[in-house]
Formats: sequence, structure tokens, C-alpha cells
Amino acid sequence: MCRLTRREKWITPFMKQCFAVSSVVLNMISHGMTSGYNASLFSELRKTREIPLDVDSESWLASLIGVTLLVGSVVNSFVMEIIGRKPAILLSSVLTICGWISFSLASSFPALLIGKIFQGISVGIGGSVGSILIGEYTSPRYRGPFIAAVPTAILVGILISHTFGMSYGWHDLSSVLLFFSLPGLIVAVFSPESPSFLVTKGRYDECRKVFRWLRGTDEDNELETMIETDKILKKTKRAYTGITLQLIRIKLTYVVAAFKKREFRIPVIIMTHLNAILEFCGSIMSDIYALDVHTAFYGTDVYMFTVITSLDVLRLVATVSGIYITSRVKRRSMMLIFVSLNVIVNLSIAGYIYVRQRGLLPFDHVAIGLFLHHFLYFVIGAGPMPLSVIISGEIFPLADRGLCSIISRITCSIYMFGDIKSAPYLFTIVGVEGVFGLYGLILAYSLVVTLIYLPETKDRTLQEVEDGFRGYAIGEREEALELKCKELKDDV
Repeated sequence: MCRLTRREKWITPFMKQCFAVSSVVLNMISHGMTSGYNASLFSELRKTREIPLDVDSESWLASLIGVTLLVGSVVNSFVMEIIGRKPAILLSSVLTICGWISFSLASSFPALLIGKIFQGISVGIGGSVGSILIGEYTSPRYRGPFIAAVPTAILVGILISHTFGMSYGWHDLSSVLLFFSLPGLIVAVFSPESPSFLVTKGRYDECRKVFRWLRGTDEDNELETMIETDKILKKTKRAYTGITLQLIRIKLTYVVAAFKKREFRIPVIIMTHLNAILEFCGSIMSDIYALDVHTAFYGTDVYMFTVITSLDVLRLVATVSGIYITSRVKRRSMMLIFVSLNVIVNLSIAGYIYVRQRGLLPFDHVAIGLFLHHFLYFVIGAGPMPLSVIISGEIFPLADRGLCSIISRITCSIYMFGDIKSAPYLFTIVGVEGVFGLYGLILAYSLVVTLIYLPETKDRTLQEVEDGFRGYAIGEREEALELKCKELKDDV
């Protein structure tokens, strides 16, 4: 009996949430490894010409993730809403492993493309469902740090790739990274389904069982509120369906109706600009085109992987610090401070590279470039990376989460494709310094729009955040939803 008591004390709801979240975190580590792999792949192929790549083929190979990310997001929307969140994570893990197998066997450009397609779709699926699943698994008091673990895991994956990249060629490195991707698949098999998904399917008893396994009985109020809200929404949909008698018409008008709702429209605007902040903060361009950026900073590619690894460690430390900060500081305050710093450092880097390359500095030392380069990675790790992931897991309404996720991933894919595809050509036209300057302007605009629309989400339940976007208090929920049902009937 004593042993049972000790076991119950150790296996707390928090520990269960940690186990469930680990399926997402391990999957994100795999995604980070796919990103970090680019530095080894492109730099080695440029030097060895083992598989010949020109500027066009390299840019397409690098930017293909923007297209496949979108494909993965569309696939995920159907898997996540119809089959479940857990199958989506499983599929993401399997595709990542298939990508590593393709790279390990590659001897031609098409084989590299196949590997990129597998892993791009994997990132699209896992990236879409990851933060949503964590938000649905975890308690409000743990949600911020748990979601912030996603960018941390991505950075761990990048660090693993770059660290082993110093000792292994790109062929052997893919086999090593395949081994590190297996734990994510194993843990996902034993993880539970999301309570929120079970609610949307009307499996209320199973939802209660999983919810209480994850969180205990202290948060039953949120559980019953979620079930009550879902019943009212289903009642609204049934009433609307009964009037039109045309399910196809409802599906075709769903998107238009969704954009009329404040709880849908505002989160989409916020995420559109948060994605711009994430994609143009400078991290992705610096990681993928590490050789170009490193040469612009220091005038040589000597010790490139040593510097990259130190940047990865700093960014990882910064992101861990960001996780702690998110548990203490409000989201809007963090957004203002760190994105503003990101704008300043991007413009400073642009100015430094411009004057250094033209010999206009009265004094120059490698320490200046090292400081700016490392400060950039610190700001990105502590601010834009964790914030974009945390907020995306907090602001989407339950009823429209799948559509919100699609739109978010579409904008993310467009930004990523445009960023990666255009970078080599922009390097030729305006130089690396011009690209950093352009990114600084994009960040400034996106920050202003985000702060206009973003409410404070810290320490609020997902239902409270959703109600806030609707514009009514918790006590008014049922009355307001019944009124929405009547409005839908009147519209028809």
C-alpha cells in the first residue's frame, strides 16, 4: 500500500502531461535536425560537386520546404480533424524517417528532392498539429512553458545536426540523424488522443477519461465547459443544417461564415503577422545559407561549423530562458521588447556588413561580427521563436481550429518559400546586408499590427481566450451561442 502511495505521488498529472507532450517535443527535435542538415548538405555539395548544383537547383532544393510545408498542412487538416491529433504526429514521424532513408541512399538530384519532399510534408504536418496538441493536453499554468518547449526542441535538433556535421559527411550524417528520429515515433505510439478532439467527435465519456488522466479532477470546470460549449455548437450546426437541407452548401459557405466571426478573423490576422516575424527574423536564412552569411560577417568560411555550433548553443540557452520568461512576463510585453530588439540588431548587422565590406570602418575586429551574430541568435531564441509557437497554440477557436491552422500554415509556407527562394538572388542584387535591412523593415511592420490586435493570453484557459475574441464574458457564453444560432437561421 505504501508503494502505491509513493507511485501515485510520483505519477502526477504534471508528469503525465510531460509524457504526452514528449511525443510532440521529440518530433520537433526531428524537424530541427532536418533544418540543421542543410548547412552540411549545401556547403559540402558546393565544395565536392558530388551532386552538381547551380544557383537555381540549390534554391529550389532549399525552398522546396515552403511548398511541401503547405502540402503537409493541408494533409494535416484532414488527418487532425477527421482521424485525430495522435495519428497526425505518427504520420509526421514516419515521413521524417523516410526522408532520412532517402538522403542516406541519394546519389542524384531527384533523390535529394524526394528526401526534401518527405521531410517537408512531415514538418508541415507536425508543425501544424504540435502546438495545438500541446495546448489541448496541458493545464493553463503549464501551457506556456510546454508550448515554448517546441522551439527549444527544434533548436536541439539543429544543434545535433551541426554538431555531428563537424565529424560526418552529409551521407553518413543522414544515417546518424535517422537514429535520433526513432524515439519520437515510439513515444507517439503510446501517447493518448487529445481530449479536445474527442469532444468534437461527441465522445464525451472518453474525453472525460483522458482529460482526468492528464490533468486530474482539479480542472473539471474547464472540462465540463468545453463539453457544454461543444454541445451548443453542435446544436447550432444541426439547426443550420436542418434549415438548408443541403450539407454541400454549408461546406461551401463555411469559410465565408468563419471570416465573419471575430473569434476566427482576429486570430488569423495575428498569426499572419506572427508568421512574418518568425520567417523574417533572420534565423531561417542564416541557417540554410550559412556559408553566404558567415562569409559576409567574417570574410571567410574558416571555422564555420564551430561558429554555427556556438550560435546553436546560445540560441538554445536563449530559448530556455525564453520559456522561463514566458511563465513570468505577459505575452504582449515580451513581444514588444524582443521583436523591437530583433529589428534593431537586423538593421545594425546590415549597417556593419555594408561599411566593413567597403572599408569604411575606422576600426574593425572579428569580435564585432561575433557579437552582432550571437546577439541576433540570442534575441531570436528568447523572443520570436517561443512567442510565435506559444501564441499559435492559444488563440485559435476550437470549432475552427483546423481551418485556422490551414490558413496559418499557408501564410507560413508562402513566407518561407519566398524567403528561401529569393535569398540567393537578393544576395547578388543587394548583398547579405540588404537582406538583413529588408527583414528589419518587415519585422517593424509586423510588430505594430500584432500589438494592435493581440490580447493578453497568459494564464487564461483556451476557452477564455476564445470568449474574449468573441467579445463576451464566460457567463454569457450559452446565451451568445444561442443567439448566433438564431442569426444563422435568419441569414438562411
